[in-house]
Amino acid sequence: MMRLPIPGDAIAALLALGGAWAALRGARLFVAACRDADAPSASLRLVRGLRGIALAVGAWALAGGLLWEQVWLLVFGAVFLAEEIYETGVVALVLRSAATTEASDARG
Repeated sequence: MMRLPIPGDAIAALLALGGAWAALRGARLFVAACRDADAPSASLRLVRGLRGIALAVGAWALAGGLLWEQVWLLVFGAVFLAEEIYETGVVALVLRSAATTEASDARG
């Protein structure tokens, strides 16, 4: 296995901390979106919250793969992150586009 210039444990710790931050931020956005479900920005806030939670799961999988030297966790983490970021990015783009269209229709 190739040796990294930075110990894998340090990278795993940073990924775990980053995942914890993303999970907390995502949960906060998710709860705020559910609390104000009638607000126009609630859908976009909900998608951002789900993206944060998905980012945390992917980061934790990568951290576990580095820490326990499990290739399948590294592959799962990378594929999961790529798919979720792409998917939520497309949904966010559609929501922003709809909000822009509604705003221009309201103006005239």
